[in-house]
Amino acid sequence: MDRKNMPIHVEELTPRWMTHLLREHELIDGLTTVRQIKIKEIGDMTGANSDVVFLNIGYEDGIGPDKIIAKNTPRLGSNVGNFQKWFQREVNFYRLLAPKLKKTSSLVLPDSYYAEYEETERGTEHLLLLESLAAENQGDQLRGCSYAEAKRTLGALASLHATYWDYSDEDQNLWLPYTTVGLHNAEPVQNAFRAAWKLYEQSGEVSQLTARLINQAVDTYPDLLQSLSTPPVSIIHGDFRLDNLFFSANGEVTAIDWQFTAKARGIYDVAYFLTLSMAEELEQSELLSLLSFYNSKLQQLGTPGYPFQDLVEDYASSVFLTFAVFVIGVIGSPPGRMAEVHKSGLSRAIRAIEALSDLPSAFS
Repeated sequence: MDRKNMPIHVEELTPRWMTHLLREHELIDGLTTVRQIKIKEIGDMTGANSDVVFLNIGYEDGIGPDKIIAKNTPRLGSNVGNFQKWFQREVNFYRLLAPKLKKTSSLVLPDSYYAEYEETERGTEHLLLLESLAAENQGDQLRGCSYAEAKRTLGALASLHATYWDYSDEDQNLWLPYTTVGLHNAEPVQNAFRAAWKLYEQSGEVSQLTARLINQAVDTYPDLLQSLSTPPVSIIHGDFRLDNLFFSANGEVTAIDWQFTAKARGIYDVAYFLTLSMAEELEQSELLSLLSFYNSKLQQLGTPGYPFQDLVEDYASSVFLTFAVFVIGVIGSPPGRMAEVHKSGLSRAIRAIEALSDLPSAFS
């Protein structure tokens, strides 16, 4: 498809253009045409990250997918999205990294039909058209998951990290930062972390011991990021939690929402997921068992894996970084489900901090 005059907003999509796109992807035959495209909003899926809508599609002389997901830059723009280059990251992920993952990883991805972005005066505008997945298979961040579900998920996650193990393709993928916030952004994000933590600390919901540990995390924030940017790094999802996962009856795990994708040690995804997603707090033996399972899966997939003590220490660093993401997020979160997700995530992150048996070496 010619990339000149490509649509970049859902309102620019026409039946003629959509017909051509769907034929190109062999989703409709040469006799079928798109008759109409109706845009339908999806609940709370409008915000800082993207506006997400359903495209309900009607046809003439045949059949095709009746529903496609469209992701657009928020109508009011997004300062943080432009600062962190979230929109470029997700478009480039589907263009450049997803094809290899689809061939080699057991972590399933939605099919991508279209992925474009352009730079404008107000920032990056982007449009993604993706396969619509069954809503009943989506994970629920507020409900949480069981130990068995977590183990199944870590097996799929290990295949992502193994596919891009010890990743060093710097020249081709300059758009991909080290860690989800980027090492070059360590200082401004550290300032945001400090300000958000000071506000949250006033709630009195954190013990003095835990507060001292979080203060250390604030002070050493750039060092924590750096520790997860040393080899072996992989491609990470960056926001690997239940709301972004779908679970099929045959055991497959599908991951959506790749705006935070980055280069980092894979244990960041593991810690982020376990910190935010467990319905019941993990016993220490259960946590170590899951970490060991993840490491063994990496080795089964042909990587050396991690020295286990490194894995445990990187897990601790990642728990504090997960707390940073959610305490920053909760401050500016408008009322609605995402506010509840941030609140729940913070409570779980605090429990995970309190349960740590090891602390980051950056604290020493």
